[in-house]
Amino acid sequence: MKRILVVEDDKNVALALTVRLRAAGYEATVAYDATSVVPAATRAKPDLILLDISMPGGGGLVAAQRLRSLAPLATIPFIVVTASKKPELKQEAMALGAAAFFEKPYDAAELLSAITSALSTEPTLARA
Repeated sequence: MKRILVVEDDKNVALALTVRLRAAGYEATVAYDATSVVPAATRAKPDLILLDISMPGGGGLVAAQRLRSLAPLATIPFIVVTASKKPELKQEAMALGAAAFFEKPYDAAELLSAITSALSTEPTLARA
């Protein structure tokens, strides 16, 4: 079973995402701010990370930079899911290596399709 780390500060959104992911056959865990991304990813060893942009602890782009700077976590694909409408955020996220970018509200089927695609084309974290 593929593991997905959901990084989302809104507990209702995080719950909705984890329910949807589990229904689709994924194992889902949650981190609620940018500062907990690295420890959570180290513990959970996810195959993919769903990353919000606007959240406490530096935000999703800072968290993505941290992940990319650490060899054991650098190859985990991530997908951005954000409520922000700032046009430059997509470009910044893609420059950091985002596999996809979604603005809330997003189409659940499109998100699941992007997850499937990212999991089939990106290298995953080696399991300890």
